[in-house]
Amino acid sequence: MSVILEKLSMYMQYPFVLHALIVGVLIAFCSSILGVTLVLKRFSFIGDGLSHVAFGGIAIATILNVTNDMPLILTITVICAVPYVVG
Repeated sequence: MSVILEKLSMYMQYPFVLHALIVGVLIAFCSSILGVTLVLKRFSFIGDGLSHVAFGGIAIATILNVTNDMPLILTITVICAVPYVVG
């Protein structure tokens, strides 16, 4: 057990690992709240549709070489997600 804790403390010395851990916990928290709400309202397939929209947006951004232009990517993703949420 102490070997595992030593390795974890070694990894936590890197700032990107700490940032990834924080972001992962926040995403898990937000996803759990949203997921329960969607399942209770019987909208469970909206998350599946939104994940496909986000993946498509990432693919298009990579092809067009605009991956560093976050406001543009966010706008495109939201516009593409509107039909899934509304319809």
